[in-house]
Amino acid sequence: MTIAIVIDLIDSLTNGSVMTARRFADGLKARGHEVRIVAVGADGEHDCPVKERYVPVLTEVSAKNQIKFGKFDEKKIRKAFEGADIVHFIFPFKLEKKCKELADEMGIPTTAAFHVQPENISYNVKLGWCKPFNSLIYAYLKSTFYGKFDRIHCPTSFIAQQLADHGYKGELYVISNGYDPAFVPQKKKTVNEKFEVVMTGRLAPEKNQQVIIRAIARSQYKDRIHLTLLGNGPLKGKLEKLAAKLGVDVTFDFLPKEKLIAKLQSSDLYVHSATVEIEAIAAIEAIACGLVPVIAESNLSATKQFALNEKSLFKDNDENELAEKIDYWYEHPAERASMSGRYAVFAKKFSLDNSLALAEQMFADEISEYRARRLAQSADYIPRFSLFTR
Repeated sequence: MTIAIVIDLIDSLTNGSVMTARRFADGLKARGHEVRIVAVGADGEHDCPVKERYVPVLTEVSAKNQIKFGKFDEKKIRKAFEGADIVHFIFPFKLEKKCKELADEMGIPTTAAFHVQPENISYNVKLGWCKPFNSLIYAYLKSTFYGKFDRIHCPTSFIAQQLADHGYKGELYVISNGYDPAFVPQKKKTVNEKFEVVMTGRLAPEKNQQVIIRAIARSQYKDRIHLTLLGNGPLKGKLEKLAAKLGVDVTFDFLPKEKLIAKLQSSDLYVHSATVEIEAIAAIEAIACGLVPVIAESNLSATKQFALNEKSLFKDNDENELAEKIDYWYEHPAERASMSGRYAVFAKKFSLDNSLALAEQMFADEISEYRARRLAQSADYIPRFSLFTR
């Protein structure tokens, strides 16, 4: 297949959705497909780079969360779409909306992925508590974008249910974003001077890393624990101040893939504190490396699906329960070693190869149905001929 992928930007290595799209595109290419990316920063042989679109105020706010907006260029994008079997959309912003209109005009089948959880928006404007506001965003996204698709890629059953609950009518394909097969357990486990706790994720309100810092401050093993928070974001300064105030030994970092894998492999425990999360590939990568996780049990997060027992869960934003779970895993190294192997095996069901096969099926379903519908429409058309001749 020739697959065009539209996403506002493709050159941010700190944005989870962007990294997912890059991994997805590379995987499709490896399986023999031609992939054309339409995005800011696109630089592949068949790609279509677009300029960044400036939106007053919003551009500045979005930049803090590693997001840029692409500018629609009909001439360039039309050329990129020519000969495409399908166009797949990652985000629901203006570039994608204009490209959807163009694809429809050109008679090209389309599918869309749901990666922008409304709560990601509301938590960043301090309205995460307001259910009507979140429902309004779901309704807006449906009426302006997702309602125009027959097939929607949902990374988890959780978000598929959210869409169904909010009246989305398209067929919902539950397909994990898939993790890179390079994330595997360490052959011989590192022995650390301190108990190494790690989390990967954007330093933003909905990720709630502050609860990890507060929990470690309450741990009876506080002085024997070192925390690493991997990621960038607007709350870095506040988290640094909180850790200093509470006397928690923490390192902030952002690592390329090879060093990230090494860090996960050598750590002792993974904590995922996000209140809002569509999937969390970061958590899958960690358990694929054999790390036992402790995950926030939030009604707005799908990540709790990766917990194999109650010892890997804590009540969302409950620093006391999280401290208890961290202490438990500190005190039970043999059980942690045993569960490490179980988690590494469990992670394989979310492999990238499995996800790509399911995505290919979604694309094939859409192409087949779209062509059948077009054929039926043309067959229904019967030209009218005049019975009178001059």
